[in-house]
Amino acid sequence: MSLAVKPLLPLALSFATPLLAQQQPPTGDDLRTMYCVEVIRSQIELQHHLIASADAAAASASTPALRQQWITTSAELLQGLALLEQARYRLQTYMLPRIPALDPAALAVAVRAGLADSQSGDPVLLIRASGCQNPAWLPP
Repeated sequence: MSLAVKPLLPLALSFATPLLAQQQPPTGDDLRTMYCVEVIRSQIELQHHLIASADAAAASASTPALRQQWITTSAELLQGLALLEQARYRLQTYMLPRIPALDPAALAVAVRAGLADSQSGDPVLLIRASGCQNPAWLPP
């Protein structure tokens, strides 16, 4: 390498390195997945509260029939919780390796939208959020 080229090599690498490390915009599936991770997280949190309430109601039930009804409700909620946790695992397994290469600002917008929609009382938004329980857009 000639002496004239040697000083240019570090300069060229200093320009190339940020280009190589530049983050890509997320795809529609990436944004939907991040949205759904937050929706499912919120649903799991709600499910835990519902299970605790059902267990408390069973413990203080006034009749054996009412107690059994609350126990059955709690069991159904636990089954729902297991399904939500499976969906969350699938979403996270897809996204975790992708996150470092993606623009974090766009991902943050998707997460905030998921949180807002999951806390909304708007039926349209709640229907969209319920689609997160079966992430059919992800590869098997």
